[in-house]
Amino acid sequence: MRQGKTLLVLVALVAAALTSTAAVAAPPAPVGPRSLGIPLQDVLMIGGTVGSLPDGRRVIWSAVSGTPAYLNAVDTSTGTPLLSVPLTGASGAYGVEQAPDGSLYVGTYGTGRLYRLAPGATQAEDLGVPIAGEAYVWNIVVAPDGTVYGGTSPGGKVFSWSPTTKTFRDFGTMAPGQTYVKSIAYSHGKIYAGALASWIVTELDPATGAKRQLPMPPGIGDPTSKVVNDLRAYGDFLYAREQTGPGPLRVYDVTAGAWTDTVESAAGLDVTPPGPDGRVWFFRQFEAGSSELIAYDPITHAQQRTGLKAYGRVVNTRGIGWDGDAVVGLFWRGLMFRYDTSTGQSSTLRTTVAGQPTPVLALASGAPGTVYAGGFLQGGVATVSTADGKTTYNRFSQVESLMPTSRGLVIGAYPSARIYRYDEAKPWYSSEYSDEATQGTANPVKLLDLESHVQSRPQGLAEVPGKIVSGSTPSGDTLGGSLSVIDARTGKVDRIIDDFVTDEGITAMAAGKHGIVYGATSVAGGLSTTPPTQESATIFAYDVFRNRKLWEVNPSATVTTISAVAVDSRNRLWAVVDGDVLELDPATGRTIRTFDTFVGHSAAAQLALDESRTTLYALVGGTKVVLVDTNKKTWRPLLDQPALRMVYNAGELIFARDAELIAWQVPKR
Repeated sequence: MRQGKTLLVLVALVAAALTSTAAVAAPPAPVGPRSLGIPLQDVLMIGGTVGSLPDGRRVIWSAVSGTPAYLNAVDTSTGTPLLSVPLTGASGAYGVEQAPDGSLYVGTYGTGRLYRLAPGATQAEDLGVPIAGEAYVWNIVVAPDGTVYGGTSPGGKVFSWSPTTKTFRDFGTMAPGQTYVKSIAYSHGKIYAGALASWIVTELDPATGAKRQLPMPPGIGDPTSKVVNDLRAYGDFLYAREQTGPGPLRVYDVTAGAWTDTVESAAGLDVTPPGPDGRVWFFRQFEAGSSELIAYDPITHAQQRTGLKAYGRVVNTRGIGWDGDAVVGLFWRGLMFRYDTSTGQSSTLRTTVAGQPTPVLALASGAPGTVYAGGFLQGGVATVSTADGKTTYNRFSQVESLMPTSRGLVIGAYPSARIYRYDEAKPWYSSEYSDEATQGTANPVKLLDLESHVQSRPQGLAEVPGKIVSGSTPSGDTLGGSLSVIDARTGKVDRIIDDFVTDEGITAMAAGKHGIVYGATSVAGGLSTTPPTQESATIFAYDVFRNRKLWEVNPSATVTTISAVAVDSRNRLWAVVDGDVLELDPATGRTIRTFDTFVGHSAAAQLALDESRTTLYALVGGTKVVLVDTNKKTWRPLLDQPALRMVYNAGELIFARDAELIAWQVPKR
């Protein structure tokens, strides 16, 4: 009897203890979401054309990238926006053309749709996706009968849209192995499609569907290292510009079937229709940092300089044409220019076209209460207060990565995998991204440019004592990323190691102890146009001081991209692979344990450590956040938050969801 009573008491005590323990152990829930607003907003005009409103007023039609994109009509005399139409579902447009009946057509990226703005309408009609599976509509052109033609990716196809039957037609892939039709033109009943991954111009007969490739221009060299970025056709001449920056403009006589001339260092994206004397007008770079409007005669090959200059690293006209005797157009940041061919007088005018929200591509945690955001496409760098969302915005390139250091904010910029450093104690000034003549001292300062190494996106940044380490992914139709080491004090480049992991690009980096950095890779090429040679993504270790790769492993036989690595306070290495959080041995790369945190397969992942560097937050699949106690080796679900980027700052997780920053307060442990 006594033993039974004792047993009952013990059971009751254990149950009470378990109940009490469970109650104490239940963690408080995160508090949020709290919007910090939109830190990045700017004007970026890519597609444009000079045309008219129904009442005859001359305007420049231009699409402003954003969330969503907007189609604008800008008065060619005053620069005043006369109409602004949202392109719901689109992020921007490379192709804007006006048809003979006054309709405006816009080929967009984001979801790869074609839009039509009817004459006099104030809302755009969504005509749909021209070809299922094609995510981008690049450039478009309108034939004299009103038929719209456009180029796409990732299938490298050409489509048409008939305003009569209101139907699309798929003409198929233009060139075998080419996944982009970046540029397109129309002449004498034929369509000309320019490839992006290689120099290939395909002539398409839309009546029969027959295709043939034009001959290579003389002296072009290796066509696999070139792209056909821009095409225009007027009369008997086709104008084809190489590269994405200033490059050779090739002139092709479509009746003679021969390339007849090359104009060096032509800036894009456009060439005017011929004037009364048969000459066309475009910008050409004569010196670094600026370009000048010139007239060009395709028969005599004579050029006339005008003195009208445009400034910046990228000088591209987003729509250039005629308003009476004047050549008019817009540059990509909304500056309008006008050149009177009869008097030689020129002027520029800042338009008031509204900027649009910029998707956040890069996010970094600074001092408590401060985060940094970098923009996609429109670009820009913003310093954001997490207390109230107050933002300081600076115009810049597309930003792939950010890393605060004691010597300044390190910025990884696209394209050419460029690395800059910004001294926050001094005024921001970038002549590369200003459309005015140079008038200040460069800040940020460029430390690295990997254009000659065929690199594109510096997605990985890490810092070890005295050194900045960058990892990049390739550009164009290539495979293999580069690892670069920069002296943090002088800003000089110590070394560049190309194809650091065979045929794989570097997507993420983290610094450990004793000068060791860890990185992750993707097997994909620059444009995903070249089939990978490697089957699975890699995690590696590199000794910066000894300039030696220590090891590389493939944690999964099937995963092709790993995008997050981190090192905690005890130098333990963590990664997200296929939606699972892995702990790896920093000495060998061997997987020590796997937390099966996410059902499904996704390359999207982010890792962030708290101030003690013992609590690890993992954003897996771009939607779910889990908390990992790196000491106890346990994990639990924390919250759901769709996002592209995530950082930890002063007790909060900050997320980038498209153009907006969102904060969640996380419980202290």
